[in-house]
Amino acid sequence: MKKTTYDRCDLCGGILSAGKTSLEIRRNGDIIILNDIPADLCEQCGESYISAEISEKLDHFLEEYRQHRPDRYIPVPEFSAVQAMGIEVSREM
Repeated sequence: MKKTTYDRCDLCGGILSAGKTSLEIRRNGDIIILNDIPADLCEQCGESYISAEISEKLDHFLEEYRQHRPDRYIPVPEFSAVQAMGIEVSREM
């Protein structure tokens, strides 16, 4: 009888299974949202793991993302720490 082994999550030890994830990346003052990225997803905590091959393709895309037309544009609200928490945040943090 063959024993099946599963990759495990580094955070919680849960089992990883194939799925898709989304990434939000800041680049040159832009916020880029990438959807439907193939990844291994932890069934327990939801952490996602992207393969080296996919990561390399994403790096290449991010080098030239401005040459591509996005599927859509969405407004993104931006708040300061003062607005969100009512306090000034020190630059030393």
